[in-house]
Amino acid sequence: MIGVGLALPGTTFTTEYAAFLLELGFTEAEAVDTIAELEQTGVPVVVLLTGLGLVLGATLFALAALGEELGWRGLLLTELAPLGFWKLSLWTGLVWGIWHTPLILLGLQFPNEPVVGIFTMTVATVALSPIYTYLTVRAQSVLAATFFHGSFILGVFTSVFLANGGELVISSFGVVGIVAALFGIAACAVHDRLLADEQIMTGEPLSPWPRTKA
Repeated sequence: MIGVGLALPGTTFTTEYAAFLLELGFTEAEAVDTIAELEQTGVPVVVLLTGLGLVLGATLFALAALGEELGWRGLLLTELAPLGFWKLSLWTGLVWGIWHTPLILLGLQFPNEPVVGIFTMTVATVALSPIYTYLTVRAQSVLAATFFHGSFILGVFTSVFLANGGELVISSFGVVGIVAALFGIAACAVHDRLLADEQIMTGEPLSPWPRTKA
C-alpha cells in the first residue's frame, strides 16, 4: 500500500509514527511520549511498531475480528460455496462492505467523506474478499482469515508513511488499499495456478472444509 501510494501524484513520504499509536487509541500526548521512549531503545521505531502490530493482530485484534470472520468466511462461505470462488467472493465482499455503513456514518472511517466513503469501503472489501476466501479455503479454517484480518492493523502504516493524499486515497481502505488488494489477488492466482496441487480459483463449486469420513 505504501508503494502504491508513493507512485501516485501529489502523495509524499513522511514518518509520522505517532499516527500508528493514535489509531490504537492513544492520546496525542501519550503517543508523542511513547515514540520518544521507543527512539531511546536504539531499535528502529518501525521495527518495534511492526512487532507490536503483529502481536496485537494475532491476539487482541484477531479476537475482535473473529466475530466478523465467523459470519463472512464461516457462514457466508459455507452457504455460498456452490457459487464458486469468484461469485462467492463478490457477494461476500458486498455484504461485508455494506455492513460497515453505520460505522462509516458514525465517522470511524472517512469522517470527512462519509457518503463517498461507503462506496470506497465497499469497493475495498470486494477487492479484499478473494484474498480472504483464498486463505480460508487453503487453510480449511476460518482462523486463517481471522489472523489476517487482525493483522490488517498494520495497514495503519499508510497514515504513518504517506501524506498529502487525502483520506480516500491513503487510507488502507482507500485507493492504495484497493490497488494493493489487486496485487494480492494476483499473488493468490499465481499460487493457485502454478504451485497448488488443486486449483480453487475457478467457477466450480468449492469444498471449503475438511471432508469427514462416514
